[in-house]
Amino acid sequence: MNNKLKERGRLGLSRAAIVQTAITLIEAEGETGFTMRKLAAKVGCDPMTVLYHVKSKAELERAMAEALNETIQLPDPKAPWRDRIVSLAQQCHTLAQRHPETFKLLLRFRGTGPADLRNTEVIYQALSDAGVPDSMIVDVGFGLYASVLGLAMAEIGGLLRPADATALEAIDALPVADYPALHRLLPSYAAESGGRTFETTLHMLLDGIEKYIRDRDLPR
Repeated sequence: MNNKLKERGRLGLSRAAIVQTAITLIEAEGETGFTMRKLAAKVGCDPMTVLYHVKSKAELERAMAEALNETIQLPDPKAPWRDRIVSLAQQCHTLAQRHPETFKLLLRFRGTGPADLRNTEVIYQALSDAGVPDSMIVDVGFGLYASVLGLAMAEIGGLLRPADATALEAIDALPVADYPALHRLLPSYAAESGGRTFETTLHMLLDGIEKYIRDRDLPR
């Protein structure tokens, strides 16, 4: 590629366009197949031109995760605290389904940028409105966030899915006297649903927060 074409690439490309192309590429190729060279080919430049805009692969991955955070719609700040948290959590679940490869990057960074902080502010304010004292908000907030991400990752990774015949046969072969709960719940294993597990766990966590605050009448 000659210098004139390189310069045109630098001037004509935008960071946002590179990030969106990177998301499309990683979803198609998976993380192991995603390279800066392939990305450069997709946007029509050389890898150095991509690095001119994003500085490093780690910075690109952070920007990709931030792009997902930017798509989250903020709930009405006047809505009940619980509804606000459920709205963000459900949107995270949807993102995991739509962009499973990019979604994994959300677990890699402590923070991704302004949209991430904006979303965090919504969660912290909702917890504050629920009555969680400031001394506990960060711990509870991180616990909720980690739970939401972990559940979504477990679903897209294949953990939260109906048990296959091999798994069901392994349980069925166990002595009933030693494993009564597993035998009793065998039909539930066959009917496992990632989405249902996500919703059930999320609401049980919120129930627990609500009960914890109510039972202890904690000071603000």
